[in-house]
Amino acid sequence: MRHQRNKSLVGWIIGLMASLLVMLSFISGKSQEVKRFKTLEGALSNPSEVEWLELNDRFITTFPEEVFLFPNLKYLDLSNSSIQAVPEKIFELKNLTYLNLSGTKINYLPSSITQLGSLMSIELSYLPELDLSATLPLLGRIKSLKTIELQYDNLITLPAQIKTLKNVEVLNLSGNPIKSLPLELAELPKLEVLYLNDDSEFDIDNSLEALTRMKKLRELHLQNDGITALPEDISNVVGLEYLYVGENKIKNLPISIRSMKNLKYIDLNKNPIPSPYRDQYLEELSPSIKININNRY
Repeated sequence: MRHQRNKSLVGWIIGLMASLLVMLSFISGKSQEVKRFKTLEGALSNPSEVEWLELNDRFITTFPEEVFLFPNLKYLDLSNSSIQAVPEKIFELKNLTYLNLSGTKINYLPSSITQLGSLMSIELSYLPELDLSATLPLLGRIKSLKTIELQYDNLITLPAQIKTLKNVEVLNLSGNPIKSLPLELAELPKLEVLYLNDDSEFDIDNSLEALTRMKKLRELHLQNDGITALPEDISNVVGLEYLYVGENKIKNLPISIRSMKNLKYIDLNKNPIPSPYRDQYLEELSPSIKININNRY
């Protein structure tokens, strides 16, 4: 159960990448479905056709050199392999839009990764040894990069270098024991979606100042964080449209929720909200705000 939401996000990203690849194929005059290659043997049979490659074998201990034989490679998934380093020549993958290095043994990225000018999404989850202070500035230099996954990296605090991610729109920090958000996070001018699920250490009250400064933030995920109450000042997150706080310990909502003009949806599923309050919220907030309380809308 604890990884279900995060797997759903990964599935969503994979689906998005598949759609993008299909769209690009259509634009270029190729209508066939993008084929997923899951072995080097299959991919090497026709290198020019390889756009999607998944090599998730734990017995792969070094970055496969054969990857550089695929000039049209856009999606590269090396998650759960045992590679320990990414080579400097990674910049040769000029068309790469998605890179997954989650669950490998890497602890740093080469500086040449900044030259991946088409990269839109990178997954660096389950990497507790990753040097994030050195990694973030590199990622911040990739202007095309919109989505970053840093789940279950054993992050207790976020380094100040988080502020270098000026072009990132989606940031997933779920599964880390982060207690509060630093103000540097509010310096991400394009951040729209923030995931902080499965974090029992999270203190929403001490994170409000950073959240309220995120003027573009429209979607906030705080599921299974042990939250007992939402603060009244949550209404100061003025751009928020979607709020996910399911599987917490919330018993009622602050009155200020009603003043959130942009809010469209609240997920309160699996919270101990008594029936009288539940019915009251459904009556008072609908239809301006769609609310899910124990799968009732």
